[in-house]
Amino acid sequence: MKKLDFYFNKREAEDESQNVSSSPSIDVNEPCTSSLQDVTANKTTLFDPPYPDMSNLTNDELSKHETKVNLLQHEWEPNSYGNYAFPSRSDSSHFRFVEMADNFLMVIRKENPSISDTLTSSRDLQIGKNRHIMRRIIENLILCGRQNIAVRGHTEERSNFMAISNYAASEDKVLSKHLTQPTNAKAKYTSPDIQNEILKIIGRQIRENIVRDCNKSDYFAFLADEATDTSTKEQVSLCLRFLDRTDNGLEVREEFVGFLHAHSIRGQALATLLLDTLDEYEIDGDKMRAQGYDGAANMSGKHHGVQAHVRGRFPESSYVHCKSHCLNLAIVHSSKDARVRTIMSTVQDIAFSFDYSAKKMEAFYNELDADILTKEELDGRRKLRTLCETRWTSRADSMYTFRVAFPVIISALEHLRQDGDDKAGQILAAISRFEFIIGLVTTEHILQSIVHLTTFLQSKSCDLVAAVRECKLIIDQLSDERNDDAVWDALFDQAVTMADKIEVLSSMPRRLGRQVNRANYPADTPSQYWKRALYFSFLDYFIEELTGRLMDNSDRFQGQNLIPTRLESLCAECIDKLYETFRHDLTDNQGTFNSEQATMMALKAFKSAKDILKHDNEEEKVWNLSNLDFSRK
Repeated sequence: MKKLDFYFNKREAEDESQNVSSSPSIDVNEPCTSSLQDVTANKTTLFDPPYPDMSNLTNDELSKHETKVNLLQHEWEPNSYGNYAFPSRSDSSHFRFVEMADNFLMVIRKENPSISDTLTSSRDLQIGKNRHIMRRIIENLILCGRQNIAVRGHTEERSNFMAISNYAASEDKVLSKHLTQPTNAKAKYTSPDIQNEILKIIGRQIRENIVRDCNKSDYFAFLADEATDTSTKEQVSLCLRFLDRTDNGLEVREEFVGFLHAHSIRGQALATLLLDTLDEYEIDGDKMRAQGYDGAANMSGKHHGVQAHVRGRFPESSYVHCKSHCLNLAIVHSSKDARVRTIMSTVQDIAFSFDYSAKKMEAFYNELDADILTKEELDGRRKLRTLCETRWTSRADSMYTFRVAFPVIISALEHLRQDGDDKAGQILAAISRFEFIIGLVTTEHILQSIVHLTTFLQSKSCDLVAAVRECKLIIDQLSDERNDDAVWDALFDQAVTMADKIEVLSSMPRRLGRQVNRANYPADTPSQYWKRALYFSFLDYFIEELTGRLMDNSDRFQGQNLIPTRLESLCAECIDKLYETFRHDLTDNQGTFNSEQATMMALKAFKSAKDILKHDNEEEKVWNLSNLDFSRK
């Protein structure tokens, strides 16, 4: 009770200091005063307790001093008159707060997920589902692109894309439900517009990766070619060739970056289109050191060609005519001989005739199955191959197929002629002549000699120096064959053997005193005549074209001789030319450049000598051999 006296006395002192009226001091041991009785006068009865009913007290009454004292002196129990109903435990604020506290602790201890986590989890599940669906749709589009098949057909439902998607849905329940029971029918992401947008994004990402790798390289070459597509629109294809530094070393990459629609094929218009595209793709044109196009006047023109306009903006970008295209042009111009042109035209007509006639193909198959030796020599070929109009180098395979299948073709045409096919009779008469047979054998042999060169020139690892070297090897080979009578004798014997099988004699045209329609070559035998009139004529023209179109090797191309494995090709004069050619890209003066090349050549000589004496520990011999090798060079 002392604590209570202290508490109430303190409150009284505070009230007096604030000039606020307060009740007189009351001994807590004394009974309640009349003022306290007034508080509960309206609620007291004979059975009421001697203290106020707390359930019906107002805030003002509860704040009175007498009420507090009375409540503290007695143990309060609710009665029927108080009409005070305690709330149930489950409805009380305390219980709710305790429950909330328990939940809070469980969330903190990671025993239960929070509300935000629950909502986030549901959202993550939906995001994961949507991403899974989009991933499968994108993968199906990528599959169509990689396999080079059309995405859509005549109808959207029967398109290749939908067929692949439905097949994938058979093993994917999420994708199957999305395609058959979509939450939103307008959000299936399979419409042609969505397909085009996805393909555009994929193409842009691929191009950006290529451009980024190209810009990381110190230098690059820009390649372009123009052609008319099936929709009769002029399309320009663009490629970048650059040196990529990877974890495995250096790699020469040649990457396709896109198609452009050309509204005009004039040199100025094409150059503007290409330069604007370089800026649009953010390709660093200052690093361009080469530009490669075909030999058409609008591309290679010295003053108004594309290469001239591009060099006007990027002076260091040398124009390089595609060596494979040069080879193709060499064959085209070499084949202008009337006999060679007639032979190729006849082979093309016969191949088309058999290819588009079921009756002729049936006769060809029957005769081929009956000729076991020819079937084995054809090595799986079951049809005659037409001559490509643009890639003349591919004609070597077509000519080879026709020569090997020649007996089968003759037998099939004879069978068709007996059945009343007049066209077959005309074709049979055209090829059953020795002039055609010797021309077929000769042309096929010369074209076969450049098949390897064609493959090499189209490889990614091919460089200009290597291309010139391979071309020189082919030219030397053809020149040696021209001077070797045994080569021609073998070709002529092969033609005679083919002619004997169809009972055709080797012959030559009559030689007249005055001939104006054809060359009048002097010859005593058919072999001499066809050697001079056909073999030498075709071969000499072909060698001349190869030399003029493929052996052009400018000073800039000699820069590849700076590669350590090719240093033996360098001389003092070559080094001076190289410095003059590349001085804009070099930071050192000519003296420093020459000194570095001398050091590299010395190291090259040292390495060669060390390889020879790798089992010998006498270092003096190594240095002596190095000095001798270097002084020789």
